[in-house]
Amino acid sequence: MRQTICESKRLKMVTTLEEDITFLYPKIFADEVVAAFTFGETITLEDGKAFMKKKFNHDGTFGFSPIIEKSTQELIGYGGILKFKHHNKPNQYEFGYALAQEVWGLGYATEIALAQIETIKEQFPNADIMATVHPDNGASKRVLEKVGMELIEASVVLGKRGLRDVYELL
Repeated sequence: MRQTICESKRLKMVTTLEEDITFLYPKIFADEVVAAFTFGETITLEDGKAFMKKKFNHDGTFGFSPIIEKSTQELIGYGGILKFKHHNKPNQYEFGYALAQEVWGLGYATEIALAQIETIKEQFPNADIMATVHPDNGASKRVLEKVGMELIEASVVLGKRGLRDVYELL
């Protein structure tokens, strides 16, 4: 049974099940456009499974979690709340999301971003709230600005994630 991590009017982020790879692989990991913004390139099914096993939330609040559309109960992507390690500060948390192209433009990115921000505020009242985005992902940059985030660092390399712009909720 899935545990709800956070939710909005139309969406909920939930704990991961092994079978979630059947949706996430073709719609996120193997989709050239989505994967380019998320991983820099598409990843293999085996690498996708390993990534999910290591980084996804199977039993708590932290890690990446599938995002489900409430009305259809279908997975539409994944999001997550993680410790932000780039600045080496103890009280920084970041949120993020990757959505299937078929749901782009429906307001889901803004909705899940706001839900994750609220969850961080509730669980860590004094936290600095961060987000990163690929510099070429204009739509996600607009979402971050819409929810009150401000660009604090442009085009920094964040390990395997590659080039990212760093935003903070001010």
